[in-house]
Amino acid sequence: MKNKRRIISNILLITGLLLLLGAGGLFFYNLNESNEYEEAAVELATRIKTEVSLLREKSPEEMTPVLQSEMVTMPVDGSIYDGYLTIPKINLEMAVYDTWNDQYLRKSVCRYYGSPATDDLIIAGHNYGTGFRKLRDLNPGDEVFFTDMGGNTIKYEVRLTEVIDGTDIDGMISGGWDLSLYTCTYGGEARFTVRCERSASPG
Repeated sequence: MKNKRRIISNILLITGLLLLLGAGGLFFYNLNESNEYEEAAVELATRIKTEVSLLREKSPEEMTPVLQSEMVTMPVDGSIYDGYLTIPKINLEMAVYDTWNDQYLRKSVCRYYGSPATDDLIIAGHNYGTGFRKLRDLNPGDEVFFTDMGGNTIKYEVRLTEVIDGTDIDGMISGGWDLSLYTCTYGGEARFTVRCERSASPG
């Protein structure tokens, strides 16, 4: 009987140690991924801001923007970008890819739907600590700026935050919001969403 209890005890001990090692490994993996994301996001934001600045200096004849959904976009290093997002309250500035996929989301944020031209832009980002996880610190009245590749800046103001089911696509794109920003909740089953309206005052 004692041997059986000892065996069970050893199995439980080993299982506990394996779980701790797994949790530690996962923590360091997530930490490393977050650090890589921050480095890539900062680099991309700087690059896209530079591209926008250079475009502003060109004459209209020299500019070759791509028009998609009535929004000025531009190819840079083989990817299409819409511009960049700036949120002063949370010290966040990120390049915006024109389309979304997991590869792009591991580097920055992406346009999920809509356009500033049609006042229904939705931007998605991963829940990294240096990325869209910061959205939870936004409150009504906080400012959000979107600058497209043509150098046009639109100012928005946060109106509310809400949590939407991860499968509720209609809920995400409905409501008539000029700008929506969203990221996964910690469990990944829902979407933490920031709803914004275009500001009357210029950006």
